[in-house]
Amino acid sequence: MNNLTNLWNVVLTQRTWSWAVIGIGYLLVFLFVRSFFLQGLIKRARALNSKWYHEIKMVYRKKCIAGWILFLISFMILIFFWQTADFRQASLYEIGMTFLIIVTVFFAITSQLIAFGASTIHVLKNLENNQMTL
Repeated sequence: MNNLTNLWNVVLTQRTWSWAVIGIGYLLVFLFVRSFFLQGLIKRARALNSKWYHEIKMVYRKKCIAGWILFLISFMILIFFWQTADFRQASLYEIGMTFLIIVTVFFAITSQLIAFGASTIHVLKNLENNQMTL
């Protein structure tokens, strides 16, 4: 426990390199939250015909770029916040930046959920138009 406390103190005091540690943690948390929301949808899509699931994945990869761009924006805001914030004393700046990061992450995850739904609807529309076969 003492080693973790020392590591956290080093990360807090040496911010020129410690943004990478914070960034890795941020990425892992984002991927965990994203998979929490998308896993149920993906599991149900896998239960479909494999050809349909493959088509959904292809369309999703094209449509989810906006979500990843929003993630990168939130990541850059986090890194800027990490370099400039004073964590010993919370002020309106720290509260505002934390809120901004949370909002951009929310929009990134929502954008990816919308992209998955839109790709599913796209595949269903193709099926309806008889462009895909069983």
